[in-house]
Amino acid sequence: MKKLLYLAAFASLIACGEKTSETDSATSFEFSYETDTVMVDPGDHFFFLNWGLGTSDLTQDRKLLYNLNPQTLLLEVVDMEALALKETIQLEKEGPNGIGGGFISKLQVIGNGNLMLFDFNKIVEISPKGELIKKYEFDKNTLTGYEFGETDVVSYMGVFSTDGKTYVGEMEDESFREPAKGLAVVDIEKMQVNFIPTDAISKLDEFRIMLEMDGNAMMSTGESSYLKFINGQLVLSNTAFNEVFLYDTSTDSLQHQTFKASLTGNERIKNFPTQVDSREALFESSKEKMKQVKFGPLYFQNEENLIWRISTDMDRMIADSVVTKNVVTFFDTDYNMLKEQILENITSSGTRFFKDGMLYSFLNVDDELAFVRLKPRISRD
Repeated sequence: MKKLLYLAAFASLIACGEKTSETDSATSFEFSYETDTVMVDPGDHFFFLNWGLGTSDLTQDRKLLYNLNPQTLLLEVVDMEALALKETIQLEKEGPNGIGGGFISKLQVIGNGNLMLFDFNKIVEISPKGELIKKYEFDKNTLTGYEFGETDVVSYMGVFSTDGKTYVGEMEDESFREPAKGLAVVDIEKMQVNFIPTDAISKLDEFRIMLEMDGNAMMSTGESSYLKFINGQLVLSNTAFNEVFLYDTSTDSLQHQTFKASLTGNERIKNFPTQVDSREALFESSKEKMKQVKFGPLYFQNEENLIWRISTDMDRMIADSVVTKNVVTFFDTDYNMLKEQILENITSSGTRFFKDGMLYSFLNVDDELAFVRLKPRISRD
């Protein structure tokens, strides 16, 4: 029955477009940059930096940064113009503004300034002052438009459109024993789901390294997929393949676009063990995997109408250590690949964003909040 449902959903989807792009050598694109480091004034406060700003997001005008400590539910508000702490807001578990129990692992600020807090079994919307607006649950009891299988669940680690009217998450197996089937696009006003079948996520499973001891799965490390709305379009990319998937909500079509790199590899290759029985073997397999390319997320630079991606690949080995290089790739908003270039002396960071035409990268300086700012100089014909 599940196979029949899957095929029926697939048949209703407009055919997936295919396109390959490589750098156009005829295009004149010059890029240089300089960097500086700025500190954020904490006052008498100590910022929560343990997660590397992993539960933070900027407002749409790029003036405020919200950073949440999931353990204490203290919300830190940073004035990005003054580079100083503006205020802290204590969120509540119980009461009229209670966000409930669980553990929040992601935060998103939507266009009206409200914050979406992503818990493991719900998403909570609050005002910029911490007032409860709404709680969202996405399951067979709340959603229409899709016949849920017995173990089908919509992931709560997705993304909202800027206007907050659309939510997109992976359609997963609740036990994670089966690969993700595709994407669930939820109309928030109607609470109606449109299922988009694709192997864009499931194909990443072949690179997952699983540690099993005594027949029991203990831990695993795998690839990541990135879901973003860029210029109103849903974009899906990942760490393993040089590609993007572009979903058009108006035509219900999914386009697959691949790229050809010259400064990095183009995909992961499974030349490392994916089933191991000790932590030492897990470490060795992960180190072998580190010798391969890892594609980063996409960042939109509004001022230049450019999309950036910073990826890593092995540069050389020093004894048993892998030395990686950072490569930036530029795309236009039609996802034509414009240029690749190695970045020298760039801080490794899991949290990056553009503000005032500069790429900010989070940096922990002796447990104080700082940012390395890359100031680009770009000229194009």
